[in-house]
Amino acid sequence: MRHGTSLDGLCRPHAHARPDTPLTLRGAIEVVTAGHRLLCRDAKPNMILTSPLPRAAMSARLLADVLGVPIAPPDPLYAEWRAPDCVLGIGPDDYPSEYQAWRNERLRHPVSALPGGESLTALRQRATEAVSRAQEEVARHGPTLVVSHRVFIGAVVASLEGIQSPLEIFQEARRFRLGPAMVWPACPTSRAAPLRWR
Repeated sequence: MRHGTSLDGLCRPHAHARPDTPLTLRGAIEVVTAGHRLLCRDAKPNMILTSPLPRAAMSARLLADVLGVPIAPPDPLYAEWRAPDCVLGIGPDDYPSEYQAWRNERLRHPVSALPGGESLTALRQRATEAVSRAQEEVARHGPTLVVSHRVFIGAVVASLEGIQSPLEIFQEARRFRLGPAMVWPACPTSRAAPLRWR
């Protein structure tokens, strides 16, 4: 599940969200509504896992209260792709030249990263590990809901679909669409169909 609308999501919709941007009242309402929908669909998980970023951790706490289920300690494994420090909170029109140059460089060198950022190779590795960890939690607790972020969920989806290239995973992740507080279940046609990201 993607977290609810954050402050940067409202005020800077085209910018890379800052790690500490909080959940908004609107986001909290979206999350509570999503939790009630899960209850109505009899899709209540047995456990909630979450990113440690405030917008996701706050969403997970609200869901845990609405659903009456335990929440595991926040895990950095489920955090959003880490954009370089130089672009946090700013939109494409204001990207510094070093970032614009790196965007071209990362296509040829997916292991490269700018200060504070995560390489495309590291993102692929983390998405793969997140799938394994979530499968372990499902085996241990049964249905498990993971509260994370749009680009990271997109990277997981690409990984589940068998994409191996860090660049292709990142491109798919950037194109992935999932609104605030929306739930993405594993695609039934996916090779990893037993895993349910609810």
